[in-house]
Amino acid sequence: MAASEISIEIIKRIDKEIIENMLLNLGYKKDNKRDDFHWFDDYVSISGCSVFFGYGTNNKGEEEHRTIITANVSGVKNYNDVQKQVDTIRAFEEKYGGFLYDNKAGDYLGENKYPKLSKTEIACGNAYSTFKKNLLMTSYLIEDADLEELHKYTKIGMPPIFEKEFLRNNLLLPFFVSIMENFLRTFLYRFIETNEEAENLIYKKNGKLPYSTVKELLNRDKTIIDIEIEEYSFQNFNSANKAFVRYVDVDLFKDILSEKVLINDEDNSLISILSEMVESRHKLIHEAELNNYLNKNKMKSYHVALVTLGSTLVNYFKNNRNLRIDLESELFFMPKNIKPQF
Repeated sequence: MAASEISIEIIKRIDKEIIENMLLNLGYKKDNKRDDFHWFDDYVSISGCSVFFGYGTNNKGEEEHRTIITANVSGVKNYNDVQKQVDTIRAFEEKYGGFLYDNKAGDYLGENKYPKLSKTEIACGNAYSTFKKNLLMTSYLIEDADLEELHKYTKIGMPPIFEKEFLRNNLLLPFFVSIMENFLRTFLYRFIETNEEAENLIYKKNGKLPYSTVKELLNRDKTIIDIEIEEYSFQNFNSANKAFVRYVDVDLFKDILSEKVLINDEDNSLISILSEMVESRHKLIHEAELNNYLNKNKMKSYHVALVTLGSTLVNYFKNNRNLRIDLESELFFMPKNIKPQF
């Protein structure tokens, strides 16, 4: 393992340009705002690695012939982030010598025991992390609407303009559906993007591409995955299932949406709750029809169903494909005491 920060002190003044060129050759990019260098590789890194350097001074503030280079991985660490940190310091050590110092110097010399995740695990894991963060935020916005008071308005034909809790729940409902839709679409996209066999299925399916599609690809306006994903609706479970069966070999109805959810001490199928949620959203968006039953319990049932959708899909991949997609569990970077608020 490596400490969050590892420094090497070289008893020699190395010109700034030499250090910067060496870092550029190692794949770092200069961050002029922070005056350091940062390495990050999509679907390889989680946080990346930052490097900054300076020169030692004596007690008079005069610069000495010492160069100090520090590599830092802040926050979340996976195997690749830590290995880049270690390899960077080693590259300077091998070329210029010097000695290392950090808070846990022994860790630097030890084995890198951080989880070594695949590109698919990181890519789909990021999609799942975003999904969970969005759900956590929405849990704080659910209102405790008084339906009895609301129905007094509806009986006399008066709009419920004073029942703000009820109105807020209705406004939150489309975001619930968008969170679900974005998760399913992004999860599938990232899986295809990081699996060559899955991507090749697109080319086998399409055969001859129309001129408009070829033009978009040549102009790099879209990728072949972008074009394929646009054919599916991820609010429509039949459409989403066709995509998942074809490219991920997962039957959403059989493997995921058949899961039972306990709501008010009764078992409900995941598909029934989510379908009801989507239907309510469609009536609101396309017919401007408010759902008169969106109290706290109803919103909570939708929220629990969404949480179950994500966890069931992730657990399926862990148990059946040996893919570690729950990055929070694997990398321990989110406080365990943060829970949805209802």
